[in-house]
Amino acid sequence: MQGFLNFPKQKIVDSKKTEDFYKDCIDFAENLLSTDYELRQSFQNKNENYNLRSNIIDRKNVERTLNPDKLDMDTLPATFQHIGLGNNKLNLLIGEYIKRKKEWRAFLSASDKEGLSRKEKTLTKELKAKTAALIQKTNITPQEMEQELNALQKWATYDFQDIAEITANKILKREIKDQDIEFLFTRKFEDLLIAGEMIGYAGIFGGLPGMLRIDPRNFFTIGGHSMYIHESDIMVHYGYQSTGQVLDDFYDKLSEKDVEYLESGYGATSSTSLGLNRDISLMERYGPDKVEIFNPSTTGARNYAGAYDTQGNIRVIRACWRGKRKIGKRKYYDDFGQEQYDYVPDTYKEDKDAGEEIKWMWVNEWQQATKIGENIYVDMGPVPYASKSIVNKSKGTPPFFGVINATNNNKVQSLTDIIKPLDYSYDIAYFKREIEQATHVGSIAAINAAMIPSGMNPRDWMHYAKVNKFAWLDPTNEILKGPSQGKSAGAFNTLTATSVNISNADSIRMYTDLMFDIEDKIGKLSGVHGGREGQIQSSEAVNNVEREVTQTSHITEKWFALERQYRKLGLTKFLECCKYAYKKNPKRGQYILDDMSMAMVSHFDEFVNSEMDIHIANSSNDTRLFDRLEQLSQAAIQNGNATIADLISIMQSESIQDTARKLQDSAKRLSEEQKQLQQAALESNEKIKAQDAELKAAQQAFEKYKADLEAQVKREKIASDERIAMVKGDNVMGGKLIDSDRNGIADELDLERTKIQAKKNDEDIALKEKQLQETIRHNKETEKISKQKKASSGK
Repeated sequence: MQGFLNFPKQKIVDSKKTEDFYKDCIDFAENLLSTDYELRQSFQNKNENYNLRSNIIDRKNVERTLNPDKLDMDTLPATFQHIGLGNNKLNLLIGEYIKRKKEWRAFLSASDKEGLSRKEKTLTKELKAKTAALIQKTNITPQEMEQELNALQKWATYDFQDIAEITANKILKREIKDQDIEFLFTRKFEDLLIAGEMIGYAGIFGGLPGMLRIDPRNFFTIGGHSMYIHESDIMVHYGYQSTGQVLDDFYDKLSEKDVEYLESGYGATSSTSLGLNRDISLMERYGPDKVEIFNPSTTGARNYAGAYDTQGNIRVIRACWRGKRKIGKRKYYDDFGQEQYDYVPDTYKEDKDAGEEIKWMWVNEWQQATKIGENIYVDMGPVPYASKSIVNKSKGTPPFFGVINATNNNKVQSLTDIIKPLDYSYDIAYFKREIEQATHVGSIAAINAAMIPSGMNPRDWMHYAKVNKFAWLDPTNEILKGPSQGKSAGAFNTLTATSVNISNADSIRMYTDLMFDIEDKIGKLSGVHGGREGQIQSSEAVNNVEREVTQTSHITEKWFALERQYRKLGLTKFLECCKYAYKKNPKRGQYILDDMSMAMVSHFDEFVNSEMDIHIANSSNDTRLFDRLEQLSQAAIQNGNATIADLISIMQSESIQDTARKLQDSAKRLSEEQKQLQQAALESNEKIKAQDAELKAAQQAFEKYKADLEAQVKREKIASDERIAMVKGDNVMGGKLIDSDRNGIADELDLERTKIQAKKNDEDIALKEKQLQETIRHNKETEKISKQKKASSGK
């Protein structure tokens, strides 16, 4: 507390914030490493949780229960160890977290009036251009026009982005993929389950934006009682890094003397070179396994052994705090006489002759400094990427961000803290059952030792009894001690033995039942129980298992909600770092995005000058919806409500909202295609009916023609017969007609009949050809409709 009162005064003008000022601030921050923040758990508790996660257990934590008689535990026939039953619960939640959909999107902040105005103007311009292009189309139907307008409205609602938003989303996706930040978030979710805290750092490293995972054990704060780390007043983080990594992060800020210090290990207050060598005197005194630079006591205090650890890594301390800065809100008049406002620094001189008026005020400003080793100070000054609000000049965010699981002003509690007592109880029950198993003998035979043959080694006698299944007895042996001394042993006991039962079966069974009960209690407390772990009994109903999984997921949903808040804070802060880094060093070129697609990014001006927010989708709802869509996709394809392409879209999409819109569009498209097929089939059926009617009419006409032709042939035959009769009569009367083929019919009449028959044959052939063509056409139409139906059902 004394150190806190001596924190350097922050309400000073910029001219007094020299290097010595920042050195004093970070030197004070170094003193915070001996104090635990009252809202957060102690270092001892967090270190204990991380040890349990690594299956390392300190027997002192359970000494009173484990060894009340203070026996030498090294001589016991069992070894006390951490089984890690609780780790299985953590692993399952981490696995669920990895599988969850994590959708996010960057968009212009509501406070960025200039950016929103630019976006509105761009959207209006694009809508006018697209609408004019639609109007100019002359061969478009009203239905097609309606579809185009609906698509245009959907584009304006969902897909349109300002150039700054497009650039921000592309850069974020590229950096997240390039730096594998998703894996970093997974490690932070594990920190939440172990320590109840998720802490990160977003900054500039070697001119490039980067994000770090902060070990909750190495991070300390003062001020505030909030669940958000960035709402504290002073924050400090320490750690040991290799000299090579330090040079990568601060190469552009280190002098030649600083690099020499990193290489050799010589400091201003130390004459001993540690460098990349171990301290041999410490190793010889305590042993190589006992030399620890960070050695907390039972009260959680911190002690340092120097700027370098025994591995040659150098200590790096990063600190940031809320400083004070004096600024003025200036009122002035532009060239048109309009009243305008802006902000000026404390060194600005008011020009009253020009009508200027300045209202001076003190605002918060995040300051930072980094101390490397004993005497290297870098990054001293205001945080350049503090996310200053355009509206509230006193509001900003530090490079550190994080979320802790605290209710009001109560202590932080992690999932490991919740299940730790039962985890210890399980280890104790397992250890005691192991002792019972090791000391379990069963039934043994008590033999009169006087009957063992004299001179025979007891070990050899036991060997014969166990291996050869017989034991040597000598009833003539003389009893050497007791009231029967000098008498024969066989006089009292010949071949009989007393059976002694030394069995621990009941104790083993009791500890086994106790372990099952503890396992059940841990599952209920953690929310990871039974069916959620895949432990399903054959007698359990499917509906009961699904209900158990659903209900237990409600218990653990809090952890995923905290992670969602942390992700939003982290991506928002990281985006600010990207804006700062890309402004200093624009990187134009080709970007590989998270879906392995490529995009060109070349517009940075609007991006770096815009204020952005990050929207994080509800991963719980999205994941449940995605799982449900995946389950129903096969049935939807079979029923014609979805296509194979829709299933591929579901599996590849990172956005469940985008997938939902695609499925809606697909369902609408399939419905329209189905209607078109039904209309085509209806029109085809009507056309076939009309063709059938035409064919029937043609057949009727043909039948009439055939009947008329037969009647004509019949009449002509009668006339022919009459002429033949006349000819015969003429022959009788002396007349004569020529009959060259001697068939009894004159050649003239025979030729006329042949012509009539040929004409009839030609007309029959023409009619049959017409019928054949109509049959071929009908078959082709039927086959075309069948193919259309098959193609529609296979989409």
